[in-house]
Amino acid sequence: MRVVLSFVCAAVVLSPVWCESSDTDRTHRGDFVQFEQAPATVMDKSSVQVQYNCSAACRIGVEIVISTPTSTGVIVYRRTWTNHKRFGNPRSRKVALVFPPAVLYQRDFFVRQPLETCDVLLRAWLLHLEEEELGGNHAEGYDRSLVRMSTFLRTLPTSQRPAYPQTRSVSWGAWLMWQLTKDTVRKCPHESDTVDILTFPFASTGERFGVIYTFSPFKNKDLERRRSLALKQPSAALSLWLYLLSWCGQLVCGIVKHVNEHKKYGSPLVMLSDTGNIVLQVQMVNGEDQAFTAHTALPLHTWIRLDIFFQVSKAKLTITKVLPAGQTSESTHLFDFREPVKFNDTSGYFVIGGCNYMKGFHGYFGPIRYYRLGAEKVKNPLSPVRMLKELDRLHRNCEEMQQVTEHYLEALRQNRDISRDVCESYYGDLMRKFGQRECIQTWSWDQQRRFNITLKLLEDHQDFITGLESNGGHLLHLSQVIFQDAVKTIRKAEESDGGLNLMSTIIEQLQVSSCWGHQHSSLLLTTLHLAGLGISVDLEQGHVYSLMGGVSDDRLALMHLGYKHMQGLDGFPKDQNTAYGYYANIGKQTSIDREKVQDSWQTPTEHVHLSNDDELNTQLGELGDIVQYLKHQANRGDVESQKSLARMHLWGSNGVEKDVRTAVMWYARSALQMVDPTAMYDYAILLLKGTGVKKNRKLGLKLLEKAADMGSVEALNGLGWYYSTIVKDGRKAIRYFELAAQNGSRDGLFNVGVYQLNGASPDKPDRNETAAFHYFLRAAQLGHVDAAVESASFLSTGTVQGVPRDQDKAVLLLKQVSETNGHLGFMVKEALQTYQRGSWDEALVKYAMLAETGLSVAQHNAAHLCEVLGHSSACQWRYHNYSTYNHIPHEAGLLLMGDYYCKLADMAKAMYMYSTAAAHGSPQMQAV
Repeated sequence: MRVVLSFVCAAVVLSPVWCESSDTDRTHRGDFVQFEQAPATVMDKSSVQVQYNCSAACRIGVEIVISTPTSTGVIVYRRTWTNHKRFGNPRSRKVALVFPPAVLYQRDFFVRQPLETCDVLLRAWLLHLEEEELGGNHAEGYDRSLVRMSTFLRTLPTSQRPAYPQTRSVSWGAWLMWQLTKDTVRKCPHESDTVDILTFPFASTGERFGVIYTFSPFKNKDLERRRSLALKQPSAALSLWLYLLSWCGQLVCGIVKHVNEHKKYGSPLVMLSDTGNIVLQVQMVNGEDQAFTAHTALPLHTWIRLDIFFQVSKAKLTITKVLPAGQTSESTHLFDFREPVKFNDTSGYFVIGGCNYMKGFHGYFGPIRYYRLGAEKVKNPLSPVRMLKELDRLHRNCEEMQQVTEHYLEALRQNRDISRDVCESYYGDLMRKFGQRECIQTWSWDQQRRFNITLKLLEDHQDFITGLESNGGHLLHLSQVIFQDAVKTIRKAEESDGGLNLMSTIIEQLQVSSCWGHQHSSLLLTTLHLAGLGISVDLEQGHVYSLMGGVSDDRLALMHLGYKHMQGLDGFPKDQNTAYGYYANIGKQTSIDREKVQDSWQTPTEHVHLSNDDELNTQLGELGDIVQYLKHQANRGDVESQKSLARMHLWGSNGVEKDVRTAVMWYARSALQMVDPTAMYDYAILLLKGTGVKKNRKLGLKLLEKAADMGSVEALNGLGWYYSTIVKDGRKAIRYFELAAQNGSRDGLFNVGVYQLNGASPDKPDRNETAAFHYFLRAAQLGHVDAAVESASFLSTGTVQGVPRDQDKAVLLLKQVSETNGHLGFMVKEALQTYQRGSWDEALVKYAMLAETGLSVAQHNAAHLCEVLGHSSACQWRYHNYSTYNHIPHEAGLLLMGDYYCKLADMAKAMYMYSTAAAHGSPQMQAV
C-alpha cells in the first residue's frame, strides 16, 4: 500500500499542471507577482509576503491548493484584493494563510478525518480588471492570469503532526463515545446478490397472513447495472423449503407472491393447488400473464425443497423430497414461455404465504434463499436440521396418536353396555349376556407401548366420553382438564423427591393434550422448555412447540412467536418481517373478537400489578367495596355509577363476571334519564345492534340524535353508522363521520378513512389511499383496533404514495392491538383470580405463559412471584429483563435490572437501565 501511495503522489508531483518555475514571471509592461517571504512548511498561523506591480487596475490572488491520493487541484484557501492606484510602482502585502485542520493536525476528537496530502502548493496570480470584466469569475483567476507564481510547501505525515489545540470544553459523554469508537475500522457494507429471506421456520396457518419482503436497488453500481439489464432478459433463482400439513382447501393457495407497484401479480407467482400440484405464473415483457402446472402431488408431512430458475424465457422447477428413511428423491420440470419474462424485484413487494389477495397453505416454510442475478446451482440446506426433523417427528407422532384415539373411541362405542333405560329384545339380551364379544382393536402392540399415556388417559376418563355422539369437542374439553391438572402439579413436581419422573409424566400428558388440539398446552410446553420451569432449558424443544401452537392459529402462540422475533429472544432471530406475519394474524383476530361482545371467554386485558395493593383492590368483584359502593350509588340514580356498572358487566372487568342482561339494565337506567350523552349513546348502540336486548331502531335513533345535540362526538359517528348501514344514505353518513373526525372521534377518523380508501364518498368518488392511511394512523394512535391493522398493512408494504415502508412501526402497532385481545384478557383475569385464591404457584405458571407472549404486566407479575416464592430458576431476572424490552418499559424492571448489572460489575448496562428509567419518569432516578 505504501508503494502504491508513493507512486500516486509522485504522479501528481510530476503532473504538468504543477510544473511552474518559481522565478518571477513578468509582462512587457512590467506586471509581476512574487513571494518575498514564504513559509517552507505547512503550519498554523503562518503568513506570506507578496510583492506585485500592476500597469493598470488589477486583481491579485493568493491560493493554497492540495492534492491527495484520491483527488488533485483542490483549492482550500483563497484571498484576493484589487489595486486601483500607483500603477508602475511595486507594492507589497502580508497575507495570513489559513490551512484546514485536517491538513495541520493528527486524528483526534476534533479532527476525525485528517487528510493524507501528496503535496501542498502555495500560488499567487495577477489579472487586469478590464480582462476580468470580459467574462469569468474569481475562481478562474489563476487560469486567466497575466502573471503567476507558485511554490511547494512541505507537509508532515498524519502520525507526526501535532494534536489539535483544545480551546473549548467537551462533554463527558461525547468524549467517552469518542474513546470507545476511535479505533473502529470502518468497512464498506458487504452487498451480495444472494439474499436469505428466511433463516428460521415460519408457521403458515393457511390464512391471509404471511411474511412481507421488499428489495431495493443495489448500492454497488456494477450489481445494479447487471440487475437493470436483466429486467427484460431475466436471470434469477429461488430456493425454498416447505412442509405441508394439508393441500390447499381451495383451488390454489399462495406459496410465494410478487405484487408489483400496480397491485397486480408480477413474476414470480408460485401456488399450491388443491391436488398438491405446483402452479408457476409469470408476467411477460408484453404485459401478458402465463403459467404452467407441474403435476407433482406433493406429499404431506415431509420436507420438500422447490428450486426455481429463470433464464430469459425459460423456467426450470426442481422438486426435492426428503423421504422418511433420510433419502431424497428429485424431479425436474422445464417450461419455455417463448417470450422473455418481465422480472423486476424492486417493484412492489414479495409475500411468503398468505396475503389479502390469496390464502396461504397450511404448514411451514423452511429456509428461503433468493439469487437476484441468477445461479446455475443453488445451495440451500435444510436448517436448523435437528429442530426441523424434530418438528416432523412430533407431527407424525400426533397424526398417529389421533388415529389411535379414533380407533379407541370407536371400539368403546361398539362395545359399551346398553343403557338400562332402553328396552331390548329377549334375543338381544341373551346375545349381550352370553354371546362372544367382538374385539375391534386396530392398533399394534408397538402402538400400545408408544401411546401408553394416551390410552391410559382415555381409559381413566371413559365415563366422561362414553355414550357421546361426537367426541371431538369432548376430547378438547378433556385436554383442558389435562392442562389444568398440569398447571396445578408443576410446582409440586419441582419440590417432590421424584420430581423429574413426575415432570416427565406431565410433559407427556401435555403432549397428548396438544395433539388433541388444546394449543394452550403447546404454549405451556414452550414456556417450560424456554424458561426452565421444573426442567432444564431446551431452546430447540421450545421452538418446536411454539411453532406447533402457531401453525394451529392459536392466539397466544402467535403473540409469542411475533414477540420473540420482534425482540430476537431465546434463539429466535430478530426479524421484523416474520414478526409482522404473526402479529398481522392476531391483530385481525382481535378485530373480529371485539365484535363478539357476548362471548364469555373474552374480557378486557386489565393491567393489574401484584405488587400494587391499590390496583388489586379494584379487582375484588361483586363483593368488593368498589362494586358495592357503585351499586349503592346507582340505585340512588347516580348516572356515573350506573355507567360504570354497565361497563363492568358488559365486558367482565374489575373482577365482575360478564352479564350482558345486567349490563343492558344499567345502560337503560342511565340512558333513559336523558341527562348524560355518553349513556344515551352506549344504550342506543345496543338497541340498534340488538346486543342483549330486542332491536329498537326508533328509540336508538332518538337517543343518538339527542346525544349528538348534547355534544357527544361518538353520537355523531353513531349517526354516520346509522345512515351508512341502515338507511344507506352515503352523503349523510360521510357528513356525520367527518364531523365526528374533526372533533377527535377515533371511530369517526376510521370511517372517513374507509370512505377515502374505497372512494365511496358521493362528492369525492376517487380513491385516495394516502389520505386514508393518515386517517387510519390518527385513529390507531387513539386506540382504534381496525385502524391499527389497516395502518400496519400500509406501513408493511410501503407501496402507497407518501407512505414509506416502516416495518418496525407496523409491528409495534399490531403488538399493541394484540395485547387488547379478549381471549388474552380472559387468561390474565384467570391468572389474577388464581393468585387471589392463594394458589400462587399455579398463578406463577399462568403468568409465565402470558409473559412469554410479551405482555408487560404478566412479565412484571411473573418476576414478582418468582421472587416472592424463591423459585429455583432464574425466572425473576428473565422476566424483569423481558420487561425492559417493551416500548414503554416498567420502571421496576429497569431499576432491578440496573441493580442486577451493578452486582455483576457491568456498569455500562447498569447505567443504561438507570438512565432509561429516568427517561420514562422514574421519580427514584430523577431525584438522584
